[in-house]
Amino acid sequence: MSKESAKPKMSVRPAKRKRATSRPFPYAKVAEMWAQEKTIPEIATAIDRVGKGDDKFHALRIFLSKMHKGYKNTDGKVVKLPYRVSRKTLKLAVKAGKRASA
Repeated sequence: MSKESAKPKMSVRPAKRKRATSRPFPYAKVAEMWAQEKTIPEIATAIDRVGKGDDKFHALRIFLSKMHKGYKNTDGKVVKLPYRVSRKTLKLAVKAGKRASA
């Protein structure tokens, strides 16, 4: 057996995968479109946040729920995205959700 055949062959290393960088979310544009009574699918396609699978608008709905709690606008002030339903309807929906999860 020669020395050449005793060495294991070096294979080429696979190229490192590039990580996906998070894109900044356009809070101002979403708030503006929400005020114009645009639907969730319309907003998602306008800001290019349509996903794959069964729930295509999941990412946008998560951002909307965060925006309802409060987000920083362009001036740096914390503002809340207004709900489109009455306070009573909102309270009943939250109550029903808590009841269903328990």
